[in-house]
Amino acid sequence: MPRVTSLGPFVCVFLPILSSCGAPSHQGPRLRGYGEILSGEAWVAVSRAYQSPSREMVYYDPNTIRRSGERVTLWQLTDYKMMQGNAPLGMFMMSAHRFFSTTSHKEFDCAHNLVRLLASSEFAQHMGTGSHNAVLVEQSHGQAVEPGSINQALWELACVRPTPSQD
Repeated sequence: MPRVTSLGPFVCVFLPILSSCGAPSHQGPRLRGYGEILSGEAWVAVSRAYQSPSREMVYYDPNTIRRSGERVTLWQLTDYKMMQGNAPLGMFMMSAHRFFSTTSHKEFDCAHNLVRLLASSEFAQHMGTGSHNAVLVEQSHGQAVEPGSINQALWELACVRPTPSQD
């Protein structure tokens, strides 16, 4: 005689677990799209006059502006519309240096109109999310801020507009 097993315990225990997998509380973090800032984040877009929205959008975090005499530091985020970096290893595969966004810690010498890159990271996803690689810490004295560049826009934000002194 064939053995009959009850499905009752299975349905009562595993069905609620399986049906909750699609619930928002059980889903992983939602990936952000190009230029999508989640509410509560501090990134502010740089003036439109300095942007290239068909290629990238550049933001800064006003909460990170720090002044020490004539030097000001801040964080910048660049969100690229198309993936950047080295070619993929194979069809539809990402290499270790493919990225959609970068963050950069910059220092501006307001008196001499110079910018220096202190640190930079590449992120696999938009708006500084996903896996990342730290890519650079610069040791030079900086370079001249080019007129009309993103660095010019950030220099104006850091050096021309008043910020609370944090000496």
